[in-house]
Amino acid sequence: QGGVGLKMRVYDRRICFVNNHFAAHLENVTRRNADFDHIYRTMNFNKSHGSAASDTSVQLHKAVNANGNQPDEDRPELAEADMVVFLGDFNYRLYGITYDEARDMVSQRSFDWLRERDQLRAEMKAGNVFQGMREGFIRFPPTYKFQRHQPGLAGYDSGEKKRIPAWCDRIVYRDSRSETIRECSLVCPVVAAITSYEACMDVTDSDHKPVNCTFSVDLARVNELIRRQEYGKIIESNEKLHCLLQESHHVPDTIISTNNIILENEETVVLRITNNCGSKKSAFEILCEGQSTSKQDGTKTDFIARASFGLPHWLEVQPSIGLIEPGETMEVNVHHENYYTQEEFVDGVVQGGWCELTRDKEAVLLVNVTGSTSTETVTHRINVRHCCAASSPPPPVSLLAIAAPPGDAPSSEGLTERSSRKSQSNHLQRSDAHFGASEVHDLHRLRNM
Repeated sequence: QGGVGLKMRVYDRRICFVNNHFAAHLENVTRRNADFDHIYRTMNFNKSHGSAASDTSVQLHKAVNANGNQPDEDRPELAEADMVVFLGDFNYRLYGITYDEARDMVSQRSFDWLRERDQLRAEMKAGNVFQGMREGFIRFPPTYKFQRHQPGLAGYDSGEKKRIPAWCDRIVYRDSRSETIRECSLVCPVVAAITSYEACMDVTDSDHKPVNCTFSVDLARVNELIRRQEYGKIIESNEKLHCLLQESHHVPDTIISTNNIILENEETVVLRITNNCGSKKSAFEILCEGQSTSKQDGTKTDFIARASFGLPHWLEVQPSIGLIEPGETMEVNVHHENYYTQEEFVDGVVQGGWCELTRDKEAVLLVNVTGSTSTETVTHRINVRHCCAASSPPPPVSLLAIAAPPGDAPSSEGLTERSSRKSQSNHLQRSDAHFGASEVHDLHRLRNM
């Protein structure tokens, strides 16, 4: 026993279908009611990220709290739907009737008399199951139990158990209608009517006869084009709304002290942002649009966008975000600072500094200014350039020229000279010098001296 559900949106209205199989046997009416209650309360669908339909569904009359209102967090998801259809083998039987009496009534097509003994009809009338739902008028014979592959009404179970014929297979539904609202509207967006409800008596592959139901459904939806047009008319005709809309587009007039900043060494330059508006606060945020670096031949590298990576490591801006009172000025410190990664240090010595750290660098800062209540933004661009004094790489040193003969005993002066030469040879190696096989051998011998 259990249920499986399907939810779909039609013009942003939620329609759910739940196929069920409830507990069997004549005496298990309470279990069948409990099966419905459990499925209804626990049926969940994946939450979609699209626009949510307006909450206009009619809630089924389920358990309520002390105030008479069911808490929103406890509302079943099926209660939020605009239309719900339950279908399947509900297993409700005919009571107070024998097998032979039921067969006689079926053969005479006295379905009115049989309906009075239908468990589901009695339980729905008592409010014990499918609360707030309705079913089409039954004009077809009971759909259970048949012998497989035997057509016609003669196919009812005639075996040892002789199960009493019953309408086990049913379709019930609810739409958005309530006791006070019956017409389709935005308040009552889904109104359904049954146009046919019948059993497929020609099917003989099962001991049940499937049933089908055809609905005619009216849906109320919002025409978004007309809605936007009417919304525009309301704004234009309402002076208060018109003023609020204009205010949301207003950005206080701000002035920045410069559009070009040149930094030398590790100095700090003060950038001033002035709010010229006398009544509104202005908010600012400073971002980096991108940066470039000068090459050794004097040309610049391609401009690299920073996107959401923030400021370059060599540039500090404090504060980078703030609120400026009317008529006030905010001072922003723009500072260059050398930045080294762990790989750029070896034995406390900056590696490759002559070719990386001494290059000129440029960045474009964006000063985005908006009002404290506005949705618009005004952007100022500032070019920041860091200039370094050019330096040359250390001159190459021949390792063969500084290698001592193998048999000579080193003097204190020679040790000092070799120590200096060893430092130079290490510097050359880290500067990507190219050595032959004999030079590498001499370098190894020098390091072992």
